[in-house]
Amino acid sequence: MAKECFIGIDQGSSSTKALVLSAEGQELFRTRRELAPPRRENERVEHDPLEMLTSVQEVLNEAAHNAKSAGHAVLGIGLSCQRSSCLIWNTSTGEPLSPVISWRDTRGRDFIGQIEKENPRIFEATGLPLTPYYSASKFRWLKENIPAAQENTTVFGTLSSFLAQRLTGADRAEIDHTNAARTQLMNIRSLAWDEELIRLFGLSGIRLPDIVPTCRAFGLVETDAGEFPLLACIGDQQAAMVGLGVLEKDDGGINYGTGGFLFVNTGAELISAKGLMASILYSSDHDRSYLLEGSVNAVGDALEWLRTRIGLFKEYTDVDDLCWKAATDVVVFTGLNGTGAPHWEASLSGAMQGLSADSSGADIVRGAIEGIAFFMTDIIEAMRSAGVDPRSFVVSGGLSQLSYLTQFQADMLGKDLFVSAEQEASALGDALLAGLGLGTWTIAGICGMVRRGEEVTGEKNPGAEKRYRRWKELHRMTRELDRME
Repeated sequence: MAKECFIGIDQGSSSTKALVLSAEGQELFRTRRELAPPRRENERVEHDPLEMLTSVQEVLNEAAHNAKSAGHAVLGIGLSCQRSSCLIWNTSTGEPLSPVISWRDTRGRDFIGQIEKENPRIFEATGLPLTPYYSASKFRWLKENIPAAQENTTVFGTLSSFLAQRLTGADRAEIDHTNAARTQLMNIRSLAWDEELIRLFGLSGIRLPDIVPTCRAFGLVETDAGEFPLLACIGDQQAAMVGLGVLEKDDGGINYGTGGFLFVNTGAELISAKGLMASILYSSDHDRSYLLEGSVNAVGDALEWLRTRIGLFKEYTDVDDLCWKAATDVVVFTGLNGTGAPHWEASLSGAMQGLSADSSGADIVRGAIEGIAFFMTDIIEAMRSAGVDPRSFVVSGGLSQLSYLTQFQADMLGKDLFVSAEQEASALGDALLAGLGLGTWTIAGICGMVRRGEEVTGEKNPGAEKRYRRWKELHRMTRELDRME
């Protein structure tokens, strides 16, 4: 009898990845497809939706073929995507009618400024502060600037909705709770589209996908190796938390990717905190779990800027060595892409302080790496003010392999970090959720399967605390200088 397995697919900003996981929790195969860089023009960041769809189909075909060749029967598929990235498409034909507007795109900034006084109402309804990073202001731009947006067959949705409908050939577009929340149009308590918010964003009359749980049968997906059910759709960061085992109340997780994210599992309780996002971790017909979340807009982007624009290093493998060699206390504030939680400044300059004749590129690199940890510390301070204090953190993402960053982060948070060896946490989480939806695994079973990784113990670091205070003051001063005419 054939062995059983699940396929997890993670569609990201720069690549699409697939992972095959056996029913016993053993990884059998992984593959990826690189994507062309997004088109950038001022505040606009766009992707090609058909390129993204094709990349998903290609990794899925390869994964399904390899599973079948190894004698495994695929029981189901899980899919994760960039959460706030969105587009419009013809729901009858599946034809995309716009580019995918990236979550990093801030073209809706001017409109957001016009409704800024509604921020308390929006936060109360959605658990999210008002920013141009979420889909609602992007939907507004699409409605006003794309003629096809006015057609009654046009649907406004996140990338996950588009991919799920195209993969399954479903008659109606659907969106799960985690992705619907990032449109800033779903009420976080009723889990339904909020008509007052739709009116507030000037979107009355648009067609939106049906909201459904994360774990459910979305339809059959045809591959070269047969048809298999799509059993889970979820936001990429939530998928990563599942893959890292952040599944019990007071578990914490940090993901250092293009952007950075810090999460705390709040269990069945929805908790709000000023400047942070209340999110759904996952949902099913009979279960739901919540997160409190903060995001950092430039993590990998900050290093890419130092490498390509400033030329401080050639290879990412050089970064750790540079940080350990740094000799002067240079503090770096990177305002690239604006700031995320808990400040939500859509545009802010970068700044450095502490340069001397003895400073070198290594000091600037270390300052930027420490700045990432300082942003995360701002987030945890906001969480503690709301009475949320995780017991420990599991850390993932490309920059989690920097020993300087993980030790410094542990010192700043005063918590133990467990550095996951799993570099495809989102794809793993997708596969695990597909199995959860089918009943192959329980939450407790998944927690037992996931490896926590190497432990890094936080230590008292007076120098780091002093630089953090200087960094916060540099942030404040940069904000003030940017306001000067």
